[in-house]
Amino acid sequence: MAGQDDWIKEFFVEHGGLFGSVLRARRERGVEEARLVAGLLERHGVGRGSRVLNLGCGSGRIAVPLAQHGYRVTCLDISREYVEEALEYADSVGVRDRVEGVVGDAWRVDELVEEGYDAILLYWTTLIGYKGTPESDVELLSRVRRIIVPGGKLFVLRQADRDLIVARNAFCGTDTIVSDLGDLLVVEKPRFDPVASTLTNTWIYYRRNEGELEYMGEGGFTIRIYTVTELVDIARRAGWELEALYGSPGGNPYIPGRTNTNAVFRAVE
Repeated sequence: MAGQDDWIKEFFVEHGGLFGSVLRARRERGVEEARLVAGLLERHGVGRGSRVLNLGCGSGRIAVPLAQHGYRVTCLDISREYVEEALEYADSVGVRDRVEGVVGDAWRVDELVEEGYDAILLYWTTLIGYKGTPESDVELLSRVRRIIVPGGKLFVLRQADRDLIVARNAFCGTDTIVSDLGDLLVVEKPRFDPVASTLTNTWIYYRRNEGELEYMGEGGFTIRIYTVTELVDIARRAGWELEALYGSPGGNPYIPGRTNTNAVFRAVE
């Protein structure tokens, strides 16, 4: 879908500095999130020293702390700006030797990196649903499947869950969401279409400047949202089987309508 590809480039590349400001504001939080991810990796047999590919890595807020936990991490993102920032981050904390950066389209991942990864990480509703069709997501996960070691793992963590979104809409409506990130304020205006199962969201960015809010710009996207059943079926069609399902990266139980999806898949031989 040409329109879907257009928003990806506009949101993350042409106006990527806006979203990049959110990633930088959440870097400190990423350290704790990465600790939980590292624990989950180890729980599922992906020990320290393993090769991990972080698809849609952004500026490395999860990938770089994972390298600090001893993992060898490849950061892949469509934004050159984000990848360069991730490598600078890795250098600043002394793990540049364990972090590789790749710029490119995730739907060409098997052409961009070599085989032999122990685990693939998708974090914070990244890539899955971006192009709007289950077929495009099967293609993405099929390409990912080609570069994993036998029995390797796929971690889809903090993925937006249709049951949770429906429940929130039922009790809270589609109210505006405001995220206060210190000097940065982000206003989200989400709209969920239950027929198409798509979430359309507009992000408006403001900077605090001497007590006043300064408008920085805005960007929007429309992504497909799946139930757990649909996500597992997409993964199965791409050569993955579900190994575990959690309500958080920390391993809390998954509760329909109350938690996001955190799924661990194993490559089928």
